[in-house]
Amino acid sequence: MLHSIIANALIVKDRKILISQRGSNEKHDPLKWTIPGGKVEQTQGNVWNILEETLKREIKEEVGLTIKDGVKLISNNTFIRTGGQHVIALVFICCWDSGIAKPCEDTNDVAWIEEKDLEFYDFSPNVKEYIKRGFQNIGI
Repeated sequence: MLHSIIANALIVKDRKILISQRGSNEKHDPLKWTIPGGKVEQTQGNVWNILEETLKREIKEEVGLTIKDGVKLISNNTFIRTGGQHVIALVFICCWDSGIAKPCEDTNDVAWIEEKDLEFYDFSPNVKEYIKRGFQNIGI
């Protein structure tokens, strides 16, 4: 059985974490709030640091930011999408480097939040737990 691998980013800036709202045309959880990330794409050969490269590409495409080198894995889980696709979800905490967060590709809105703000957003499944773990790991 083949799995899809997704790398997700908890981007930290000034002790806040960036969240993004999925676009209305997204197949999976349209308009729900989530964190930037995407699928690890197939390559034509060896690629060093494929997870970090995937994070950097997806963050730039979705919210227009760059992150610093040195990301830390803080969560990993599996789930099955509607239709039976098995997914391995890896969540990394990383630090903002440059850019102004804005909605770009497949993104409707963005927000920098503190932990107390979690109750005000409608998140995709598991995302709220990822963000809570991110706040526990800020500064580590």
